[in-house]
Amino acid sequence: MTEKLFLVAALLGLLGLVVVVIAWARRRVQGFGSGRTVALDDVTLYSKRYGLVGRPDRIVKEGDDVVPEEWKSSRQVSHGHRLQLATYFILIEENYGRRPPYGFVVLGDGSRVRVENTEELCSEVVEIAERIREHRARMAEEIPVQQPAWKCERCGQRENCGQASG
Repeated sequence: MTEKLFLVAALLGLLGLVVVVIAWARRRVQGFGSGRTVALDDVTLYSKRYGLVGRPDRIVKEGDDVVPEEWKSSRQVSHGHRLQLATYFILIEENYGRRPPYGFVVLGDGSRVRVENTEELCSEVVEIAERIREHRARMAEEIPVQQPAWKCERCGQRENCGQASG
């Protein structure tokens, strides 16, 4: 009887090891890096200082560093992906009190592209955010129009226009 129990325990242990190895290999194929997951698409970060908000796909603790990951279905990293990570660099620094030295864009094939946290990249994010705010402030300004009444009568924006004639 004890031999059977020993054999069952050994098989269960082996099965457990196989499951762990398969899970580890699957995480690698999907692009999961090492490190402890701090957040998995469930934390929205805010920056009052810069007026930014973002929700990284994954935030990982690697040693003393907090590192964002953003998963994309594309085959290559675009500049927009880098700017998105830079937004997360700013947000993580403000919310966690530590500047991430880098982040990762995980592509559709599971490959991981490291993006360094540079002043230039973060400055570009802040500059773009400011330009967006400037444009939004001007959206409320009316654009002077001088259209004949017949054009105003047919216009799809007539209900929204304070200058409609006719």
